Amino acid sequence: MEMSDEYTTGSYRIELLKADNWMPWKRRMLAVFRDLGLDKYIEKDAKAPESADVTKPTTEELEAQKKWADGDSKARTRIELSIGNAEMIHISGAITARQMWDQLCMVKESKGRLGVLATRHALYRATAEEGFDMIEHISKLRKLQEELHIMNNLVSDEDFVMILITSLPESWDNYTSSYLGSSGNKPDLKSHELVAILIEEDRRRKGRTGESQGYTLQARGTGKGNFKGASKYNSSETECYNCHKKGHMAKDCWAKGGGQEGQGPKGRKGPNRAGRAHQAREDTLNDVSYMASHNNSHQISQYDWVLDSATTSHICTIRDAFTDYTSLKNSTIQGLGSDPVTAHGRGTILVDFAVNGETIRHQLRDVLHVPGAPNCLLSVPRIDEAQGHVEFSNGECTLKDKKGNTIGKGSLFDRLYILKARAQLTSQEKANYASPEKLSWDQWHRIFGHIAISSLEQLDRDKMVDGMAVDHASIPS
Repeated sequence: MEMSDEYTTGSYRIELLKADNWMPWKRRMLAVFRDLGLDKYIEKDAKAPESADVTKPTTEELEAQKKWADGDSKARTRIELSIGNAEMIHISGAITARQMWDQLCMVKESKGRLGVLATRHALYRATAEEGFDMIEHISKLRKLQEELHIMNNLVSDEDFVMILITSLPESWDNYTSSYLGSSGNKPDLKSHELVAILIEEDRRRKGRTGESQGYTLQARGTGKGNFKGASKYNSSETECYNCHKKGHMAKDCWAKGGGQEGQGPKGRKGPNRAGRAHQAREDTLNDVSYMASHNNSHQISQYDWVLDSATTSHICTIRDAFTDYTSLKNSTIQGLGSDPVTAHGRGTILVDFAVNGETIRHQLRDVLHVPGAPNCLLSVPRIDEAQGHVEFSNGECTLKDKKGNTIGKGSLFDRLYILKARAQLTSQEKANYASPEKLSWDQWHRIFGHIAISSLEQLDRDKMVDGMAVDHASIPS
C-alpha cells in the first residue's frame, strides 16, 4: 500500500514531514497540539508525574500517571503518523513525545553561530530572477527569517522590508522607488503591507502581459511533445565526426563521407546559402543551434515571423516588442549571413496571430533580441516542448496547441513558412495616439493600387515615400 503525502484525521490535514518542509510542518503540528491540549507533552520541562513514595503510590498519583501516559501516547501517535517514511529514522529510539520532538528539532534546525551565519547569509543574499514567482520568493524569505528567530537571532520587520525590496529584479526598481517616494518613506510600513502590495502588483503585471490566457509557445524542461513535420534537432554541442562542425552527427551529415552525403539543399551554394545556418558559437547562447536564412531578404521584413524547425530559441529583431528585457554581453550568432550578428539581450514578448479573422495573442519567453537578423524566427522545438505541433499541407502551416486547437497559421514563400503574426510593440499604443495617420499594411496596399506587400515594405524601409506611416504591428492579409 502506497503511503499518501498527507496525514488526515478529524478536521486536520497536514502534509507529511519531508526533507524540505520542516518549518511549515512544525508550525502546523504545534497548532494541532495546542488545539488538542497535547502541547504540554512536548515542552522542555515535560515530565510524567512521580509518586512521593514510589513504594506506596496513592490512588490520585496513579490516576495522574495513567492520564499522562495516555496523553503522551496520543502525542506520540500524532507525531508518528505525520512523518514520511524517509524521516522516521530521526525518531528512532525515542520513548516519549518530548524525546521525539527534541530529536526532530536537533536534526532539522541549525545550531550555533555557524548556523546563524549560514542562514543570515542566505537571507541577505537572496535575489529573484526575471519571471520569478512572487509568492514563492516571499515564502522563501519568510522561511529563512523564521529559522533565524528559532535560533534567537531576530530579524526586525523593518530589516525584512529592506531585504525584500532589494531582492527583487531590476524591472521592479522603478515601481518600488516610486511607491516608497509617494508614501513619504514612512517608517511604519509593515512587511505584511509591503507583501500585499507586491503580490497585487505582480498579479497586475502578469495579467497585463497575458500569462493568464493560457497560450505559451515555450515550455521549460524536456517534456515530450508530438511535433509533426520536422526532424528531431540535435544538441548544439554535438560535433560531427565527418565534417567536424557542430549541430549534427555524422549519420546526418550532408558533406562528402557523411550518412546523408549529397542530400542537402540544392542550388544554394556559397557562404550566404539559404536554409539552415551553422550553430551559434557563443557560451551564453549555447541553446541556439540553427536559424533560417534566405537570399530574398528584401521581400521579407524584420517584422515578419518565419517558422523554423531547427532554432532552439525564438528570435525577435524589434527592441520595442519586449515587455521585460535582460541585456547580454559578447553574444554573437553565426549563420544569418556572411558575418556573425550580435544578440543584444533576451526577454518576453507578446505576438498576435491572425487565425480565421480573429487575433490570438501568445506570450513568448526567453526570446533573443537580434536586431541584425533579417526577420523574426519562431522556434518549432519550443512549440514541441509545449506539447504543441505544426501541420503542413498545400503550402500552408497550421500551429496547434496540446489540445489540438489552432493557434496560428502561415503560408509558404520561397521555401520558408511566413507566419501571419506580428509582435506587439510596447510603444505602439502611445505611437498610435501621437500619430493617428498610421495605416495598416492592407490599407496602404489598397492606396497604392494593390501592389505586393513586399514592395510596400521596401518603400517603407527605404523611406521612398514622404508621409507613409505604417502600423508595423498590423498583420498583412
